[in-house]
Amino acid sequence: MSRPHLPRAATAVATVFNAAAGLLLLVLMLLTVADVAGRNLRGQSVLGTVDISTLLLVAIAFLGLASAETGGQHVSVGLVEMRLGRRARTVLSVLRLVLLAALGSLIVWGLGEVLLSAIDRGETTNDILRLATWPAKLVLFASFLLFFAAAVAKEAQGLRALRSGGADTAEGAGTARHEDGGRR
Repeated sequence: MSRPHLPRAATAVATVFNAAAGLLLLVLMLLTVADVAGRNLRGQSVLGTVDISTLLLVAIAFLGLASAETGGQHVSVGLVEMRLGRRARTVLSVLRLVLLAALGSLIVWGLGEVLLSAIDRGETTNDILRLATWPAKLVLFASFLLFFAAAVAKEAQGLRALRSGGADTAEGAGTARHEDGGRR
């Protein structure tokens, strides 16, 4: 199956998130080098390195999530599913779609509540700098929102392809249907 077509805006935002993760990784590396060099050369660490690194790691870890989903770069194993008939795969696809939508809604709603709470309470890190935590929580919220939107859209497109008799994910995963109707 070819890669499902997602809206350009979603793909563009995922690409921007991915690029931001790369840039933040570079910043984290430079901060770590500066901290180690400062400790070894001057006997002093960069103030707030732990706080900054913690928030950067959260952002780096989740900014690439949506890009991996939109680009189809996540790990997927269909050993059982590819052996099932089209009807069974359709049922599994519907089940996946419902579970993705429900789980995604719940997680995004919960992250939204956590984000709003952090903003309302003025939540900060516990170390010296007392950095606001809401930017990292905003990254989590936006990343999961885009990830689940892309995952639901891709699953819905796969379900439509299954229902219309088009190529399906099992056949695209390396199993070809031959003229005699069997798979090899």
